[in-house]
Amino acid sequence: MRTIPYILFFLFTALSCPAQELLSDYRGMVYVRENSIEQQGDNLMLNLQIDLSGLSVGRYQSLAIAPMLREGRDSLKLQPIVVNGANKQKMYERTLAFKGKVVADDGGYLVVKNQPTLLREVTYRMAVPFESWMKGAELVLVGELKNYDGVTKEVYINILTDNLIF
Repeated sequence: MRTIPYILFFLFTALSCPAQELLSDYRGMVYVRENSIEQQGDNLMLNLQIDLSGLSVGRYQSLAIAPMLREGRDSLKLQPIVVNGANKQKMYERTLAFKGKVVADDGGYLVVKNQPTLLREVTYRMAVPFESWMKGAELVLVGELKNYDGVTKEVYINILTDNLIF
């Protein structure tokens, strides 16, 4: 007879406790400290200081953070900074050892291991050929959260500047 109240108590407790939610939005986790973009001759020079402190990625996941210029239908996605979870980082290191840096990086600007307690700033410098549509473009950070197999699960878009002025 005593088991029924215990069952009801545990059932009520389990139903009233909120489930632990996974981090579903990286807004507020990635900051751009310096954001300078200027035209030098035929090139557009980007100089970004990206702060990844406190960013947390699941152990089987990777987060690719790529700056992108866009204006209307035109866009240019640049090389991403890839943050790997613990197991995904081990997979990256094996690929690095057996197939080399070019294959392992897969076109990434930088690949780092997820360490949320580490203070980490990444200097992102890139020169791209200037095109006329870039005159009024906006700079956007695009984050793609990928699972262990490299399939994109979620995409995050964060506008950094509107209407670049050169």
